[in-house]
Amino acid sequence: MMSAKEQHEALQAAVRMLFSWGVDPARTTRILNVDAHSLEGLSNPSSGNELYTDDQLCRADLVIGFGEIISALFQNPVNLRNFASLPNKNAGFDGRSLLDVMENCDTTEWQCVYMTFKAQTMNPW
Repeated sequence: MMSAKEQHEALQAAVRMLFSWGVDPARTTRILNVDAHSLEGLSNPSSGNELYTDDQLCRADLVIGFGEIISALFQNPVNLRNFASLPNKNAGFDGRSLLDVMENCDTTEWQCVYMTFKAQTMNPW
């Protein structure tokens, strides 16, 4: 089990990733399933006493995982920043953007999209 500090660091990393994609704080709270107060606490490096739910930790992990795939695919900063907000025709996305999937789907669907996307990027043929 992750310590409160490790959980805090994982959520902070996910917040940084979302912000790097241009996601505003309100949408970030919906994607990570945290309230505004928790999001504010994540911007404070000295806090970290709050324990997060399994769902919140899974969401953070998936955000980070998608970020790693995107970083491996693209070198161009514009692509790195914009990929998550663009409509995607890859399997699982069904024309939705990554951010739409994250904001509007449960973590089970996120995981399916993640696994499909990861498999496609590792074996594009």
